[in-house]
Amino acid sequence: MKKGLMVAVMGVAVAAMLVVAPAALASTSNVGKNVGDEIKSWDTALLLSIAGLLAIPVLAKRDVGGGVVLALLVVLVGGFAFAPVAVRTVIESLWRAVSG
Repeated sequence: MKKGLMVAVMGVAVAAMLVVAPAALASTSNVGKNVGDEIKSWDTALLLSIAGLLAIPVLAKRDVGGGVVLALLVVLVGGFAFAPVAVRTVIESLWRAVSG
């Protein structure tokens, strides 16, 4: 009885893993791309939810300076998350200007 229950639980767990994480079964040669895609999908939700939570006290205090700082941080982090090629180009051009 106990062994049958354990096999059933393991079967349900394996089925859940197959349904929930199809990227885990992808080709091993694309590990970096798969991990990057997964992080990017999580980044969208985390960035907006954390920004929303941080905005609550700023709005409650009516703090304009804190709101501007929060907006700039969201734009900066969002730039790295959503436009990495453009950000890389800007950083490279700034580095060339500084280093001569």
